[in-house]
Amino acid sequence: MEKLNYLINYLLKENEDIQINEIPNNKVEKKKLYRSLCNIREPREIDKEYIKIENEYLQEELKNKNVTRIGNIKTMEEVFPNCNVNHKNKICLWQGDITTLKIEAVVNAANFKGFSA
Repeated sequence: MEKLNYLINYLLKENEDIQINEIPNNKVEKKKLYRSLCNIREPREIDKEYIKIENEYLQEELKNKNVTRIGNIKTMEEVFPNCNVNHKNKICLWQGDITTLKIEAVVNAANFKGFSA
């Protein structure tokens, strides 16, 4: 958690307008705070040491995730064999954490309402 503490403290020092009464001790809550601080950070240059530590931290986090490979995702043709969609043998539908995908492209249709097969 040392790296996570460094990242949180850096982001808090960088923006003095952010007032946090107490940094959580719980790892889950710390991760939420870190993510929130990243999300509200204005784009600008950042220290190389921060980038190095953030990369190390994120690589460690990635090692703890189950990675989904393209071979484990079914195509539309496999899921909906009777659908009338072009390239249904090349299009995959998947729902989950896109940060765990080991693939070349993602189209994230967050407002997708569905289709009829």
